[in-house]
Amino acid sequence: MNSISRKIIRLEGSKSILNRILIISTLLDTPLKFSQSSSCTDIHTLIQNLEKLGFHYKKSEEFSEVSSDFTLPEEVDLFIKDSGTAWRFLLTRLANWEGLESTIDVSEQLRKRPIKPLIEVLKKLGAEIEADEFPIKIHGKQLSGGKISISAEISSQFISSLLLVAPTLKSDLILKLEGFPVSLPYINMTRKIMQDCGIETSWERNMIRVSAGQKYHYDGIYEVEPDFSSACYFWAMGALSEDWICTQNFSGISLQPDFGFLEILRKLGAEVNITPDRICIRKNQLNGIEIDLKTMPDQVPTLAVLAIFADIPTVISGIEHLRYKESDRISALSEEFDKLKVRIKYAKGRLYIYPNLKIKENIVLNAHNDHRIAMALHILKFIYPQIILNKTDCIIKSYPDFFTDFKSILV
Repeated sequence: MNSISRKIIRLEGSKSILNRILIISTLLDTPLKFSQSSSCTDIHTLIQNLEKLGFHYKKSEEFSEVSSDFTLPEEVDLFIKDSGTAWRFLLTRLANWEGLESTIDVSEQLRKRPIKPLIEVLKKLGAEIEADEFPIKIHGKQLSGGKISISAEISSQFISSLLLVAPTLKSDLILKLEGFPVSLPYINMTRKIMQDCGIETSWERNMIRVSAGQKYHYDGIYEVEPDFSSACYFWAMGALSEDWICTQNFSGISLQPDFGFLEILRKLGAEVNITPDRICIRKNQLNGIEIDLKTMPDQVPTLAVLAIFADIPTVISGIEHLRYKESDRISALSEEFDKLKVRIKYAKGRLYIYPNLKIKENIVLNAHNDHRIAMALHILKFIYPQIILNKTDCIIKSYPDFFTDFKSILV
């Protein structure tokens, strides 16, 4: 590089990986140690609820650890707040927890997000769930397994939720996926983490199979990657910056689909420089592109904001399921871009963003209580500091240090 960045943004552990290994920790006979955790609200909430279930969490300078003395409560009431992944993963875990009577409640916002397809599948596996109203009541029992169909077009988390408990079912689980899976890499992430912890799965055509009777085990300290989903916002700011903006890197091949956002930045024309300890981005040019983001839905708002600065329109497809996130992200982007006088339209499954380097700057934008929208809009604020962003506290859901890190690159 022509110059060394003054700062490397340090990232906490990947929220996606942590959610999965925390659920696996409840199925181990020994404590699970992992290299780094996260202070974000989603992970903190999951840990709090595991503690209600009798698990113990401790953190040292070297690693974090989840353990249990196996004196679990007979009854427990859980509250998951806004943590969508924890909700889906814990619901299945609780349904398959023999002898445990539990309730699980969520925030008003999370109640609007899909859960019915997962509950229907769990009931077909023998689950006893009372879901007519919140809090949901669950009478834990060992679920049956067998061959069962599930829609793959709404949320990959439904599938991951079932896979994580599959080794403990009465018989082999064979999931028949209906439709092309959204966020496909996250299903593969689940399978890889399961494999790391001793569980084999197979996937042929649209069938995923997990044999019953396998036991989770992990010796040593599980290496948790930095959260590259969080890094994407700073990589995007780098694509608009004359100076390099850098985040930390790690050794190994990332399990996180959002790591692929670096390739999108290259297609856009940004300069990308990767070394063993850092990933640095800076401005070169920005080309409009046409791309399917079915496997990287969280970065649709990030790319949409960058598209404002491109030379030609950008077209994003494969995003129908964005209507079921923390907000209806398609409508949220349309509403905020309209305020900026940026032309945007959604038609026939495609989102079209038309460049405009003369946006309306003295404007108040709304984050729609959605951490992904809020962080993406900060890319605009990086270029136009006079823009005011409202209701951005939701960012602590996934990235509590975001505001500190954002200020650091403005110096």
